[in-house]
Amino acid sequence: MIRRMIMMILLISLILAAGSAFAERTIMPFMDYRTESWYLPQSPSITSGPAASFFNPAAWAMTDQGAADFWFNDDNIRSGLDNYGFSFGKGLGFGVNTTTFGTVEDSYKIYDYQLGFSHGTRAGTFGMGYRWANGETQRTPREQALSLGFISRQRSWFTFGSSGVISLESNAAQYIFDMGIRPFNRSWLTLFGDYTVNNDQSFFTGGYWGFGLELRPISGLHLGFKARQQLGTDEVEYSAMLGLTVKSFNFTGMPHYDNNDDFVNNSYLMRTNPPFSGLSLGKKGCLLCKSNFYYPINLENKTVTYQKYRYFDETNVAWLDLLKLLDRLRDDEQLQGVAINMAGMSCRTSLLWEFRQKIDEIKASGKEVVVHLDRASSRLYYLASSADYITMDPYGGVDLPGLTLSRSYLKGTLEKLGLGFQAHRYLKYKSAVETLSRDHMSDGDREQRQRITDVIYETIREGVTQGRNLSEDQYDDIVDNLVQLVATEALDNGLIDGIARWDQLGKWLKEERQASFAIAKVAPPAKERYDDQWGTHLKIPVVYAVGECAMDSGIKGRTTSAYLRSLVNDPSVVAVVLRADSPGGDPLPSDLVTDAVMQLKKAGKPVIISQGDLAASGGYWISMEGTEILTTPLTITGSIGVISGWLYDDGIAEKAGITSDSVQRGAHSDLYSTVNFPFIGGIPRRPKTEPELERTKKVILGMYDQFVAAVAKGRNLPVADVAEIAQGRVWMGGDAIERGLCDQFGSLSDALALARQKADVDHWRQVDVVEYPPRPLFQMPSFMPGFPSLFGFGDRLNAMTVEHLVPTPDSTADISPTAGLTDLPVGIDPVDIQFLRQLNEAAGQPVMMISPDLLPNGWREMD
Repeated sequence: MIRRMIMMILLISLILAAGSAFAERTIMPFMDYRTESWYLPQSPSITSGPAASFFNPAAWAMTDQGAADFWFNDDNIRSGLDNYGFSFGKGLGFGVNTTTFGTVEDSYKIYDYQLGFSHGTRAGTFGMGYRWANGETQRTPREQALSLGFISRQRSWFTFGSSGVISLESNAAQYIFDMGIRPFNRSWLTLFGDYTVNNDQSFFTGGYWGFGLELRPISGLHLGFKARQQLGTDEVEYSAMLGLTVKSFNFTGMPHYDNNDDFVNNSYLMRTNPPFSGLSLGKKGCLLCKSNFYYPINLENKTVTYQKYRYFDETNVAWLDLLKLLDRLRDDEQLQGVAINMAGMSCRTSLLWEFRQKIDEIKASGKEVVVHLDRASSRLYYLASSADYITMDPYGGVDLPGLTLSRSYLKGTLEKLGLGFQAHRYLKYKSAVETLSRDHMSDGDREQRQRITDVIYETIREGVTQGRNLSEDQYDDIVDNLVQLVATEALDNGLIDGIARWDQLGKWLKEERQASFAIAKVAPPAKERYDDQWGTHLKIPVVYAVGECAMDSGIKGRTTSAYLRSLVNDPSVVAVVLRADSPGGDPLPSDLVTDAVMQLKKAGKPVIISQGDLAASGGYWISMEGTEILTTPLTITGSIGVISGWLYDDGIAEKAGITSDSVQRGAHSDLYSTVNFPFIGGIPRRPKTEPELERTKKVILGMYDQFVAAVAKGRNLPVADVAEIAQGRVWMGGDAIERGLCDQFGSLSDALALARQKADVDHWRQVDVVEYPPRPLFQMPSFMPGFPSLFGFGDRLNAMTVEHLVPTPDSTADISPTAGLTDLPVGIDPVDIQFLRQLNEAAGQPVMMISPDLLPNGWREMD
């Protein structure tokens, strides 16, 4: 809006100037762009930064960070620097330009000042400045003036700028228009031109033109040429340009010639933090840097998760933030190594696998990785074992008990309580409700659980044995005979390399590696040079579909699908990464998300699915239409099937002394009538009848057939092949790849790279990664007691009353599927609560979900 207003002001001024009848001025009462801008290598909107701000104040903001520029020439009218200036700032800016007039015998100086502000993004900026002068202004008049300007860079190949300087003491005004073109979308070649007109000139016939070009054959080397119509004539004067940028410093020299090719002077420009990249001297070229630094990452007692609160969140570490840091450390030539404190760290299982891949990348770059532990589970040790060197607290230890998948059955408990349960289960492996309907494990469930156990055990064993140079027999022997190892035992068995505390690691580095910790707490992010690539960046959103498949919680089917649909017509979005980490649930929100994925693909935008810990049942439904599906060896996926169940009063009301009666109309109208317990809620009064069970079976199998057909279509597989691997069977990531349900192993980082590749984004294009949902600002404090609430029950007691025995969070405040679920009763964890909530809300309707106890003990926390 502000930029449009500035453009309107300038346009009105130009219209007025076109009809002016004033005598044409040869000298303006302020800095004249036509004669006093030869220190600029290009026109103002192309040069940008503080140097260009005297002629377009919007240039201050057309850079990624604050900068300071200094310029001078060698006119030598007086001794020393006769003409020089400097400007600095970004949002707020200040500049001074000193000009010497006259001859050696009779010279004088004028000092021009500008104070202003600017604002904008790499796509466009606007600015305003106030100008005044002092010195011998009686000999060359200077007046107070207002400068306005804007720069538009909506495209990677085109820049346009416009500015005006309007005197506050007279009717004098000057307007500058300039534009730049990059024919190849790259900074290799830039063509530019400008046009300057005063308010006393005819706009189309009275102005002065200029043009030029710049070449950058390699990063940091600038070659160029600039020509301009000479003031008062039709002749042309020109300058050449040779510049060199090293890291964050630029020096440019520009010899100036008149129309007779006679040398006029040399102009020089020095820039700090210029808006373009420079030569990188590498490790050998860093004279003031040491290469024996280890960068410390302290993850002690932190939770590595998908998202965190933006403010006041010292507990969580967002995975994308950590990814960016790890990538910078991998590429930093000044580092010798990285030291990571993992004491007390917790992390999703899939992120542990991805973290390990990043450690391997850092090691492959030639850096040593040191990890510190105190007490490590098998999961955490699997991650740590990828390091070159592991230290452990003297009183720490490692737990390697192997792996088990156990399950408790409540059929007998329900019978004693007087509760009945009808399992609507018609598929061999779809075992989610067996815990309520059976007293032992079914053959199908035992088969799939044994496979999960074997794959996870073997994946951890493979990682540990490779990282620690152990044999499989040695690992199995530790698991079978030692189980829990104290620090000294871990050292004796080759699981760690040293016993120490984290605060002693600096001393060890100095003694053993002749190194020290890097001083900076955070590695500096890669600088975003606005001039390296014009225009707005392309975008690849990372969309988190995490938690149960529900409309307004978990994956939040309504809002997530709406957001995905909004990306269809967004020209800046070239691809999408959908992080699927869900045990399933309600089919409707799953299908809403899947339909949005299909719309994106139809619009030509690849959607890469990145599976987390779980992408099963409804979690696989939201995956199946992806352009490609990346999974991990530790991901549980598949479970193509539908299930339901019905909990009803089978004597509990009688035991409690409660009776009920009803009137009805409709053969099945009493199906959802309940016996209501004070403070607790209601239980369906009766079981389903045979006709009702037959109808339920038909609905479930019909939905199952739709599920199989949809997977076959989405994965381009024969329906018969999908039916063979379906039946509700869960698969580990590698098994899913073999059967065509997924495409390859890959991390979230790999998914982003693949999304870029599938969208045919050139390697040089900068791409912004944005997250959805946006990170919440901060966690609202809870003033409620952390114990079961007597009045915390819902209106309907279906799956199990225990779902309401814990306080549940406001879904609008969640940043993860389990946010706020603290102080839970013994034996109930957040994933159980999700499962029970889903069954309760389904009220006997079909759901696509897996049982939470398919996750091994200790692996069930979601965040």
